[in-house]
Amino acid sequence: MEKVIVFDFDGTLTQKGANVWKTLWEMAGYPTGEGSTYRNLFRDYINGEYSYQKWCDLTCEYFRKGNLNSIKVSTTGAILPRIKGIKNTLEVLKSKGYDLFIVSGSIKQIIKSYLKENINYFTGIYANNFNYDNNGIIESITATPFDFDGKKVFIEHLINSGIKKENIIFIGNSYNDEKVSSAGVKTICINPETKNFNDKSIWHKAIISESLSKILPEIINENENIK
Repeated sequence: MEKVIVFDFDGTLTQKGANVWKTLWEMAGYPTGEGSTYRNLFRDYINGEYSYQKWCDLTCEYFRKGNLNSIKVSTTGAILPRIKGIKNTLEVLKSKGYDLFIVSGSIKQIIKSYLKENINYFTGIYANNFNYDNNGIIESITATPFDFDGKKVFIEHLINSGIKKENIIFIGNSYNDEKVSSAGVKTICINPETKNFNDKSIWHKAIISESLSKILPEIINENENIK
């Protein structure tokens, strides 16, 4: 690998506003408004009351009680609102020699269901993984080590493997992506869900568009001649 682009998933490769975890809680039969278990568990994690894996474990307990199964999970991915221009954008980036990764706090099975054949453009997908019992009901969640601060860790792994910082671009949209900038790579915020999108110390460029293809001029024009 000489040139790498790392994508977030929710709100980056999907339309803005699509929240996979919220949708899954609702599919399992739970409310997601103010004061809901969905919100309280996440708030407690953000406040440092337990680890990311523990948050996944607690979430899984509720999902299992709600009989969340593999079919519902795959369906969630298939019906996520699609951002325009995915296939063309990924095709152009691959033709320019970029290795593409997804590093996300979403779920692998949903990402694969959403991308369908476009999954083949990616060298690797790093996200949470759902494990099911023999009846297809969720049994456990294997937490990704690469969400929030872990996204920066993933970028640092790439740099330590010998890839130059200037040859790495991260594309995200939210506050859990913002530690990446401190790794010294270029960051692009598409359809921001963070209030910090104009902070140049965090995001080098902010783009608002219905099409993913709007990232291309920010990548190809500046970087296509990098060796």
